[in-house]
Amino acid sequence: MKSSRAYTRTSTVWYTDPAMNVHGPQPDTPSSTGALEPAADTCRLFIYGSLRDPSILRSVCGFAFTLKPSHAAGTTLRAELALLPGYRRVSPDNVYWYAVEDPQGKIEGLVIHDLPVRALKEIDRYEGQYYDRQTVTVNTADGPVEAQAYLAQAKVMRRRFGDRFHVNLIHELWLRKRIEAFFKERTRPGETSLDADLERRARRTLMGTTERDLIVSTLGAGAVSDYYLAHELDRPYPSIRHLVDEPGVRPFTRNYLTLVLKHVLLNEIEGHMYQQHRFEIERLGPSPRFFRRTIGVLAALRIL
Repeated sequence: MKSSRAYTRTSTVWYTDPAMNVHGPQPDTPSSTGALEPAADTCRLFIYGSLRDPSILRSVCGFAFTLKPSHAAGTTLRAELALLPGYRRVSPDNVYWYAVEDPQGKIEGLVIHDLPVRALKEIDRYEGQYYDRQTVTVNTADGPVEAQAYLAQAKVMRRRFGDRFHVNLIHELWLRKRIEAFFKERTRPGETSLDADLERRARRTLMGTTERDLIVSTLGAGAVSDYYLAHELDRPYPSIRHLVDEPGVRPFTRNYLTLVLKHVLLNEIEGHMYQQHRFEIERLGPSPRFFRRTIGVLAALRIL
């Protein structure tokens, strides 16, 4: 993407943190407005669309964010609420949000602090050619600050949107969140106990094939209605109960259930690893000819 790179660089000052026994850039220092100035080779990023989901941002560039300063560490960066004046959000394709100029408008979003500049290259690739990265001024609790933001021009609203791979990425992650909400609403609704959460996970695991087929079959199909989602997921759970009393099956039941439990553990561990480290794992893939989750499966097998 050919776009503005007008962020501010400063000299690097190094410090030693005796508690962690590591070295790193000196913490940000207050500016004249009371806000913190970015350290060297970092910038702020204002986000207002799909990147507000930390899992999507991590999948794109390897960094996530948190609104709780005490939880910010490593690749999880500090973020806070912010307003971008002079723009409004539109979504002609019902997938991406675009910021277009509107003197009377304002966009609610988040500003991420201390994002390494090198991460912008991956985000540029993700956002595609129909966004222009520019330096904007956003309002935060500590006052106005400069940040990078991906903006659209009015003319791009009349053209084809984005890259199908990235549309599919957002589609998959958001659809999985809706599926998670479906099981939460249909399985012991309102309960917050660990037992209730485990039952929801178990029921979702039993419907894993249906969930996979649902995601694959709806890629590129646009929005998926709640009715269609419920129709596909609200069906009897698979069971082997009818086989338990079969004389020919009984000798193998125990070993089979042990295998099933190990398979479930493998899927849970691999799924969690893939969700948290999708950016890194996909770049370690040996070749497109191989199963794209090979490395995650091998790592999960090593853990087991």
